[in-house]
Amino acid sequence: MRTLLIDNYLSSESKLEELYDMLKDVTVHTVEVKDYSSIGRGQDFKLYDVIVLSGSQLMLSEAGILDQFYNEVELIKEIEKPLLGICFGHQLMAMAFGEQVEMADKEYKGYYMVRKLEEDELFKGLGDRFLVTQSHKERITGLPYDFVKLADSPSCPVEVMKHMVLPKYGVQFHPERYDDKHPAGLTILENFFELAAWYQK
Repeated sequence: MRTLLIDNYLSSESKLEELYDMLKDVTVHTVEVKDYSSIGRGQDFKLYDVIVLSGSQLMLSEAGILDQFYNEVELIKEIEKPLLGICFGHQLMAMAFGEQVEMADKEYKGYYMVRKLEEDELFKGLGDRFLVTQSHKERITGLPYDFVKLADSPSCPVEVMKHMVLPKYGVQFHPERYDDKHPAGLTILENFFELAAWYQK
């Protein structure tokens, strides 16, 4: 299985390396990185089995920011392969399907409780509530058309969503940032790649 990690982080190499290392550990397969600005319009992604969209320091609620990600937005809309949007990637996915992003009431950093609303393979092994790492100042305003809301929290009305038909998931939190006392993020990544492997069969 071949995974493409789209880097939206700009100059934050440490955060990208953290996500890259985690994906390599979880997938035990090839992980390649492309900067979002290097994605061409209509580019062929047949070589990849899974797409992961990273976080970013940019604010999608600011004027002109979304325009910079036009090609990535087109990819999100067109791709039918397993796709996971993380934080900024989750927000970008929502905007690709017609929703908006707004500033949150404050910056959220650290472990926060998320409430599961629907049963899904992504949550296998997790309870009705679980702790994950948040690091965001923005959130999506609503659920995109053709998506199902899987989880929420007091800080964010849509913490996890998935497409009704295609294997496209978005998570507002950072599953790659976990520790031994808070392993839910790792569980979610493992479950996602298990789903992705099943989709290849």
